[in-house]
Amino acid sequence: MKKESLKRQAMITACCGALVRAMGFGLRLWISRLLGAEALGVTELASGAHMLALAPAAAGLPSAVSRLTAKAENQEQRYLALYAGRQMAAWLGLCVTPLFLLCSPLLARALGDERTLPALVFFAPCVLTVGLSSVYDGYFFGCGKALPPALSEGAEQIVRFCAVGALAFLIPRVTAAYRAALPAAASTAGEAAGLIVILALAKRIPSFRRDERLPIVRRWLFSLSLPLLLNRLCHTALRSLSGVMIPLRLMAGGLDRAEAMSRLGMYSGMVMPLMFLPCLISGALSAVGGPAMARCGTKKTENRLAFRLLSAALATGLLCAAGLYALSPYVSRLFYRLPELTPLLRAAAPLAVLLPTQQTAGGILTGLGLQKRSLAAGLLGAAVTLLCTWQWTPAHGIYGAAWAGMAGHGLTLFCELTALALRSGLPGPD
Repeated sequence: MKKESLKRQAMITACCGALVRAMGFGLRLWISRLLGAEALGVTELASGAHMLALAPAAAGLPSAVSRLTAKAENQEQRYLALYAGRQMAAWLGLCVTPLFLLCSPLLARALGDERTLPALVFFAPCVLTVGLSSVYDGYFFGCGKALPPALSEGAEQIVRFCAVGALAFLIPRVTAAYRAALPAAASTAGEAAGLIVILALAKRIPSFRRDERLPIVRRWLFSLSLPLLLNRLCHTALRSLSGVMIPLRLMAGGLDRAEAMSRLGMYSGMVMPLMFLPCLISGALSAVGGPAMARCGTKKTENRLAFRLLSAALATGLLCAAGLYALSPYVSRLFYRLPELTPLLRAAAPLAVLLPTQQTAGGILTGLGLQKRSLAAGLLGAAVTLLCTWQWTPAHGIYGAAWAGMAGHGLTLFCELTALALRSGLPGPD
């Protein structure tokens, strides 16, 4: 496959992402109807711990591989980056997976709901498969080839969709704990399919050969990926802590546990996936824009590209937020059959602007080698989110949690944009 232009890469990634996200939204809608809000809340609670386990293998390492690949002077150096990243992902996966399985009972108790245990067990095999797939994705993006990662993600979502359909007949026959585990089983099957596809598309890559430079490359990857890993751990820990904190603070405000879990399911399992819809565009911009920023030769070129990426992300977010706000009554009634979801959707609509713009700004900082500044912004935003969630949720219910998320993401975005401005001036078109 030939190297693709930046626009073509973004178009391929965005179009395939739109298809995958549409399937994912349909799957999420189907699951929410099959499971109900309470079981969906249990799934979301387990998913936060699962994402925390995934972070070491799937967070900073793919971006580091992508950056090294993009800056490589020849194909041999690109292969070295892939080999080293693949080794690191395999080691992490083989270490984290059994540890995660052993700690699953303790994690279920720590999450405050032992019904999460089956879901945690089914999620465990994803650690290895996601890590390896992500490294290959980073390699292909660094080489300027967006199609293999897009096809892999599409295969993953198709298999996940089919797996849920195959497991759906079990819903009436199992307890709430195992109903909540069905999406985890489908995710594991989908991730395995995605890895198989990306390996098939990478069959032209030469088999691994030992090289004395590999330890040096691994050290480079580690130094590049550590800030990104800490950033992902920060966001994942935020999600896990929020998943635990929100029901507790809702109960402190007067709700019983079942109702609190239902509110969590509405917010995390129904509202937030809609807020992430514009991220199918910003995800493409970040995935192809990061390596492109690394290849820029002058600050003028960097500024021009950063301005275009941020403008596209902001415009996408504004359009999606306006559409979600206007169509929220129809989405609540027709898709989720929960009319009471409408005010929550409208209250959370600003997140549809903040999330894609923040994701794109983070990708630009990574491409410029400013991962530590992105990490500092993420840590500050996470701290503010947790503090505001604790303070606002008892008095304002689930709306307080939504406002807390806006405050944290808004502060993170402000810090990221400030870092860009301090480095090279405010991005401009010229």
